[in-house]
Amino acid sequence: MTSGPVTAPGGAVARTPDPDRQRAFRAAQRERLERYLRLCDEIGPDAAREELLKGYPEIQRAKMGPLITGVPLIQGFRRAVPLFAAIGVREEVVDVSSDSTDAVLEIALTCMCRNAYADCGLEPAEARPVLCELDFEASRRAFPDLTVRAECRQAEGAQLCVFRYARPRLPPPEG
Repeated sequence: MTSGPVTAPGGAVARTPDPDRQRAFRAAQRERLERYLRLCDEIGPDAAREELLKGYPEIQRAKMGPLITGVPLIQGFRRAVPLFAAIGVREEVVDVSSDSTDAVLEIALTCMCRNAYADCGLEPAEARPVLCELDFEASRRAFPDLTVRAECRQAEGAQLCVFRYARPRLPPPEG
């Protein structure tokens, strides 16, 4: 059974958890990790990373752009939380902006790296942060003014994943 659209806080269109979309997302993540690991053996990790990044910044720009362009990061990330929930990724976001920086912490209870390792039949405790690093680099390339860094990750032994996204604060609208 799939779920239909619902209205999230702030009026964003969201979806309730959707088992079909969750399975599809996990399968895509597993396939991406399997491809990366295979390419690592064939051409090495740096070339494998670049191969998986082909076209990915454009996808990130298309998906993230409408959420974060022209608005504070927290506003866009809040709109994304229910969309991630629909595919089985549990996360919260916190505004950590300053006078000069527009910044948000993404706190993920779901670690897609550990899940992908498990789905590949590998030990989740051995997971490396391959998938989140691909996401980060695609985001950096798609949005050159955006910095992205991991504060902590489950794939490195933490209890949760915390990612920081930041850019120069947008000037106030004129008028």
